Amino acid sequence: MSKLIKFEFKRIFQSVFFWIVTAFSVVWPILTALVYRVILSLTFDFDNGMSFEDLNLPQSMLTALTWLIAASFITELPKLVALFTCLHIGRDYTDGIIRNKITAGHSRGSIYFSYMITQLCASVFFCVVYICCGLLGLVISGFGVDLNGGEIFGRFAVSIIVFLVMTVLFVVLSLIFRRRAAPIIFCILIALMSNGVSAVIGLYNTSPKAADIYLEQRHSYFVEMIKEGYTDKDTVKLLEKEYRKSKLLGMGFGWQIFYPVYAITPLGYEGDYQIGGFTTISIASGDYKQEIDYASDLMQKDGSLNDIYPIYDWYLDEPSGDMPVFSLEQFDDEPAMHMSYSKLNWIYTGKSLVWIAVIGAWGFTVFRKKNLF
Repeated sequence: MSKLIKFEFKRIFQSVFFWIVTAFSVVWPILTALVYRVILSLTFDFDNGMSFEDLNLPQSMLTALTWLIAASFITELPKLVALFTCLHIGRDYTDGIIRNKITAGHSRGSIYFSYMITQLCASVFFCVVYICCGLLGLVISGFGVDLNGGEIFGRFAVSIIVFLVMTVLFVVLSLIFRRRAAPIIFCILIALMSNGVSAVIGLYNTSPKAADIYLEQRHSYFVEMIKEGYTDKDTVKLLEKEYRKSKLLGMGFGWQIFYPVYAITPLGYEGDYQIGGFTTISIASGDYKQEIDYASDLMQKDGSLNDIYPIYDWYLDEPSGDMPVFSLEQFDDEPAMHMSYSKLNWIYTGKSLVWIAVIGAWGFTVFRKKNLF
C-alpha cells in the first residue's frame, strides 16, 4: 500500500485544484482579518466623517477574535474540499486508473485506504495552513494574537478532527459512485447544508439533567414567593405550565428530535464553539467563553421570572420586603449546569473518531463489493 500512497501524494501535489484550495487557505483568512480590522476600527461622526481609530481590544475579545478567524476553516473549506476530493477521485473511474490498479495486483483494501489516508492528510494540510494564515492575518492587521495560554490549540485540534468527518464522507461518496456528477452534487449539498444544520442543532444542546435541576430550583423559588405573599398558587401553576421543560429546551418537538442527534454526532459543533464564519461579524464583539452555562441559557428562555413579580411593587411606593432572589449564582456548585471546553473537546473528539470509523467502514464494505470494471 505504501507505493499507492506515494503515488497518490504525487498526484495530489501535481493537482492544480489542490494548489487553488491551498491558495484560498492562505489568502482568505488574511483577508478576513483585514476586513475585520476595517469594520471594527471604522467610526463616523458628522464633523469629521469616516475615520479609523486605534483598537485596544480586551483580552477576552481578542482571544475570541483569534479563535473566530483562525477556526473558521470549518465553515469556509468544506465546499472546496468536497470539490477537490470528488474531482481527484472521480476522474480515476473515467480515466481507468482504479481499473489499472486492480490489474497491477493491488487489493481493493489497499486502493481504498490509500485514497482515504492521502485525502485525510490533504484536509489536515488545508486546515493547518488556514489556521497559520489566520494567525498571520491577525498580526498583519494589527490586532495581535491571543491563544489563551495555548488552550486554543486544543480547540484547533478538535476542529480539525470534526472537519475530517466530512472528508471521510466525501471520500466514501466519491468511491462508491462511478459517475462524477453524483458525488459532486451530494458532497456540495452536504458541505452547504452542514453549517446551517450544525447551527440549528447547536441550539438544542441543553442536557435534560440540567433542565431538571433548573426547574427544581425554580419551583423552590416560587414556593418562597408564595410564602412571602408576592404571588399565589394559581399564578405559579399557570407559569409552570406555560414555561415547562419542553418550552425551555426548545420550540415544539425540536428538542426531542434534535437533541439525540446532537448527543451522538459532531453536529452542533459550530454552535457550541461559536464558529460562524466570515459573515458573522457580530461574534467578534463577544467574549471567549471558557464553559457552556446551561443555567444562563435556560434563564434567558424563562419568561416566568419576569411575570412573577407583582406590578404594584414596581409602580407604587409599597415596601417589597425581603423578596427571595433567583439568580445564576445558586447554580455555581451544580456540575450538571456547566460544561467546560476541556471536557467538551474530549466529547467531540470521541464522537468524531467514532463517526470517522463508522463512515469509513461502511464505505469500505460497499467499495469491496463494487463492480470496478
